[in-house]
Amino acid sequence: MADRLVSGARRALGGWGAEAATAAPGAGAGDGGAARRRRVGVPRARPAGWSLSGFGLLGVGVGIAVAVLLVLPLLALLGQAVIPGLFGAPIRLAPTLAVLAGLFGQPYTIQAAVDSAVLGVTVAVAATALGAAVAYLLERTDLPGKGLFAAATWLVFLAPSFLLAQGWELLLAPGGLWGAGPLSGALLSPLGVGAVLTLKLFPFAVFSVQAGLRGLGADYERAARLAGANRWQTWRRVLLPLLLPSLLAGATIVFAEVLGDFGVAATLAQSANFPLVTYAIYAALETFPASFSQAAASSLLLVAAVALAQGAQAVGLGRRSFASRHQSATVPETQTLGPWRPWAAAGMAALFALSLGVPAASTFAASLLRNLGGGLRAGNLSFANYGALPGVAYGGDALLRSLALAAAAATLGVVVGLFTLLALRRRSGAASFLQVVLTATIAIPGIVLGAGYIFFWNQPWLAHLGLLLYGQPAALLLAYVAGGLPYAVRVGGGALAQVPESLVTAARVAGGGLFTTVRRIIGPLLADTWGAIWLMLFATTVFELPASELLYPAGRPTVAVAIVHQMHNQAFGVGAALSVASTAILALTVGALVLAARALRRAVRPGRGAV
Repeated sequence: MADRLVSGARRALGGWGAEAATAAPGAGAGDGGAARRRRVGVPRARPAGWSLSGFGLLGVGVGIAVAVLLVLPLLALLGQAVIPGLFGAPIRLAPTLAVLAGLFGQPYTIQAAVDSAVLGVTVAVAATALGAAVAYLLERTDLPGKGLFAAATWLVFLAPSFLLAQGWELLLAPGGLWGAGPLSGALLSPLGVGAVLTLKLFPFAVFSVQAGLRGLGADYERAARLAGANRWQTWRRVLLPLLLPSLLAGATIVFAEVLGDFGVAATLAQSANFPLVTYAIYAALETFPASFSQAAASSLLLVAAVALAQGAQAVGLGRRSFASRHQSATVPETQTLGPWRPWAAAGMAALFALSLGVPAASTFAASLLRNLGGGLRAGNLSFANYGALPGVAYGGDALLRSLALAAAAATLGVVVGLFTLLALRRRSGAASFLQVVLTATIAIPGIVLGAGYIFFWNQPWLAHLGLLLYGQPAALLLAYVAGGLPYAVRVGGGALAQVPESLVTAARVAGGGLFTTVRRIIGPLLADTWGAIWLMLFATTVFELPASELLYPAGRPTVAVAIVHQMHNQAFGVGAALSVASTAILALTVGALVLAARALRRAVRPGRGAV
């Protein structure tokens, strides 16, 4: 077996290091064997985990990358909350809680914190209940059109929150397509903000509960039915308790997303005069002079609230066992909806129409109107808004800029993510700490990360090193990479775990170094997975808003910033046209990339470049 692995690695490496491949450890005895071991660089005792040449340098490089991208900016921001003079001139290292205490004397900040907390709990409960119902229909019933509804769930998940909120405003806000009325008042209220966020965030609960349902066999349900329980009693007394970890996980994610959402906070919530904490952070940094300490203190409270929610989830689960997976588990039977089948399908269609269809349709309709309040009549229809896009102020080339930044960020995210996962395979204390850092930063809101970049990359001492990145595209690019890195590591970890350790060890015995092994073996084996991760990072970065609002270079906004700016300036038709054109071009770009990847995969012979 070892001989086959070595010869396979040797073929994958293109014959490079062929002489070294014949000198496997233990091939000779005495001094000759030791000399051969030294020549091929095989250690006498391999540490646990993958033993790649240059691994020590890999760990150092990954640690530096994660520190620069995530740790140092966040420490700079949160440190400012308790050491206000940390970046002063001169620097004062005297800690104080005065800044945090001062927040409680500011009515706007207190109101924003209370609003965010109440909204987070309310939306978490509503979105989790809605998501659990959708997950059950998709996983356990004969619902018609499940494939379409599953795809629609992903579309809602990927849609930027500010575009959905904008679509509802264009439809129902005063001066919108329907004008003022009872629905306008309902939308521009805390109830309307909560409803829009619920419709946007319920897919998080769907994915969480679906994962839990897939792990439940039919044994428990059958036992309950044999004991005389009906379908509702089985769901309430058996499935719900077993799904509690999935439900709490979904609710916690939704709560964190509500607290960290900036898209709805900067659009619909502002129009409704409903302040949220993310916009309070943004406002503190955008005022003149900027209140850096207040922004830092608000960010610290926001992070603490997310951490508190995660702690509450752990306490809620306690030490109870929810083990339900075992080898003899039977596949659950598909529940027949019977006469409720068309009603369930109609309800699902209505849900996705409200969450995605209505805001998309209203945005498209607004993009064709000369006057938003003039109604959908022939004399008011025009393509003038689209014709004005190339020369529109504050964003004529914003889409091209966003596409370029997103492509660069996705590429860097994939590269850094892959090498980070390789470093995590080295079982050590440093790798465990790195895993904790990456897991924790998933819950860091984008507005907090963007504020951290302002603090860290705007220091005078960096100018002497030529590293004063604030105000430059590089700062925004690094923020994009930092925001996507934890997700790339999370998604790519499972695929990398399927690559046998013995295969990589054999590649090293064949003389392949770290980069050669990644390029010739690991890369080809994981090309499909990391290609999908690249597309995910690319598509989600194009419309990124919070970090873009804080870090875009003067006069060079991203497309999300340009859209929000047009809406704030009441150029509704131009903003809607920019939204539609950008979404269409992004969809065409992603589709073209997918087709090109499939064509390339067919053109490459199976097994070429991989073992």
